[in-house]
Amino acid sequence: MHAPVARGTLRLLSGVVVACAGALMLWGCGGGGGDSSTGSPTAPSTNTVTVAVVSSIGNAAYQPNPVRANTGDQVLFRNSDAVTHRIVMDDGSADLGDIAPGATSRAFTVRNANALNFHCTLHPSMVGSINGATAPEAPPCVDEYGYEC
Repeated sequence: MHAPVARGTLRLLSGVVVACAGALMLWGCGGGGGDSSTGSPTAPSTNTVTVAVVSSIGNAAYQPNPVRANTGDQVLFRNSDAVTHRIVMDDGSADLGDIAPGATSRAFTVRNANALNFHCTLHPSMVGSINGATAPEAPPCVDEYGYEC
């Protein structure tokens, strides 16, 4: 009468032992899908990169500049300046809208590792780059009073 219960318990216990052994083997191999020498995954992780807008003049208006981001990362612009800014990608792929003082822009997703420049449409000397070798040079000022430079 007790034999069927014991066999069922034995089967359950055997299944648990096999499952645990399999999990330990995978764990010991680094979980699979990664570089066993470093333990790092082969697929890039998605991060959020925040760029501070700190002034209205030149390529020093963004910190950091150039911005370093991986494919798939989200880039946000946080306006730490006292005036509104409007950041757009030079290739036309994104217009992040008006960013009021203290606000943060909509997210921009980096599509590839190629360099991509951006600027503020309200302050043309504010130029920057995502993954560029260096920050781009600000264009020459055309406002004779210097308000837009």
